[in-house]
Amino acid sequence: MIRFLNKLKLRWKLLSLVLPLVITPIIIVAAMIGYIANHQAYLGVTQASKNDLQHMVSFTKDLLDSHNRHFPGGIPRRAGSAPDEADARDFAALKEKIKSKKVGDTGYIFCMDSTGTLTIHPDEEGVNVIDARDSSGFPFIREMCEKKNGWIRYPWKNIGSMTPRMKIVHYEYYQPWNWIVAVGSYEDEFYSESNKIKEHIFFSMVLLILVVGTAATLLVFKASTLITRPITHMIEVIRRVKRGNFEEKMTVNGQDELAEMAGAFNRMTEMIRRNKEMESSLAQQGKMASLGVLSSGVAHEINNPLGVILGYAGYLEGKMPEDDPNYRYIHEIKRESKRCKKIVQDLLSYARTPRPSLEPVNLNQLLTQIVDFAANHTDMRGVTITTEFAPALPQVMLDGDQMRQVAINLILNAGGAMSDGGVLAIRTEQLDAEHVQIAFSDNGCGIPPECIEKIFEPFYTTKERGTGLGLAITRQIIEQHNGEISIESSPDAGTTVRVTLPIEHEEL
Repeated sequence: MIRFLNKLKLRWKLLSLVLPLVITPIIIVAAMIGYIANHQAYLGVTQASKNDLQHMVSFTKDLLDSHNRHFPGGIPRRAGSAPDEADARDFAALKEKIKSKKVGDTGYIFCMDSTGTLTIHPDEEGVNVIDARDSSGFPFIREMCEKKNGWIRYPWKNIGSMTPRMKIVHYEYYQPWNWIVAVGSYEDEFYSESNKIKEHIFFSMVLLILVVGTAATLLVFKASTLITRPITHMIEVIRRVKRGNFEEKMTVNGQDELAEMAGAFNRMTEMIRRNKEMESSLAQQGKMASLGVLSSGVAHEINNPLGVILGYAGYLEGKMPEDDPNYRYIHEIKRESKRCKKIVQDLLSYARTPRPSLEPVNLNQLLTQIVDFAANHTDMRGVTITTEFAPALPQVMLDGDQMRQVAINLILNAGGAMSDGGVLAIRTEQLDAEHVQIAFSDNGCGIPPECIEKIFEPFYTTKERGTGLGLAITRQIIEQHNGEISIESSPDAGTTVRVTLPIEHEEL
């Protein structure tokens, strides 16, 4: 049983444990009440039925007394004497009146003398039944004649019946005529009302148990839902946090233990998130320090030979006609040497990004100049640039040269995502009294979801010939302006990059 319960979920455990505790007492109480009520009803109905039989016997004896007072000694007549016709008619009427009285469905009144001869009977009047026996062989008539007063119970099988039925008879002695007056009824008819009450009580108890059990089940199910719903929510949040999403929070409702646990979990995830940010910041600082040392040592050693290679490549390129087979190789040497030089420059820019020199700048005017320049770049072939600048945009405190680098980098990235052509929309707007926003939206190939989180990391790139430093430098410049950059992208649906900048702030 314990193993079975351990396999169940919490809701079904509560139902399995609580419902028996609720329903079992109800069943016990209902059974006790039903037993007591049925017993009392049985006693009451039985007593009433017995009283009814006694009343019928008294009624019959009263009729016999009344006849005896009107016709003293007339009926039954003495042996050898002839009855008077009037007496005979009156006695016949008396017998019919007694025989017409029914007890239950099949019970009746009968009379016999002390020798067992039936004097009044519906079917066997005048027959001596002193030796009659019940289905078990007991001579019940002889006992009645001997005792003259009392109750007797015996099994009796009628003609055509398959099994005997129990009969109960009350009999009393009528001394003036030496008769025994008896009233009999089958026991199932005698207790029919009691059995009906018993069935009614049983049905009521079953109905009560079903109603209360159903109500208890619903209430326990509702209570278990109230308990398990926040636990289920907690499990979902824990799973998401386990996957590395430390921004998830548990909903805290009420002041119970679950709410306290949810609050403690939220505080724990907040501490973990801060620790992760600190680790990331320390790792970034370590990278920056390494880059600074690397770039300062490598830049001089690489730039000098690169300058020599570029010089000789340019000299050979100028001396060699374009149709010469070796001209292509000289051109490749010159291009790749320039690429190496740009990588070194990007390293120096990322490792030693200067503090921005802030001054009021007309952002719309700056972007217009950048768009005119970028539209003629080779990476923007087939790309149409549209602009939607807010007309009343206030001047923004920023470093124009650094922001030019940011805008050009984002525009060229968008152009690279639309190799087959497309549309790049650039918009500006004032978000509130303290911030403006620039949005760069393209309809290019988009960025896979798994790459969004890594897109700003140094040396991470999805391009075949990229350095992975462009967006890292872009974010670094924006953060030095106390701004924010965000990317929304869907594969094959395009990308939107939003740059939010403060309008005014203290110079860093």
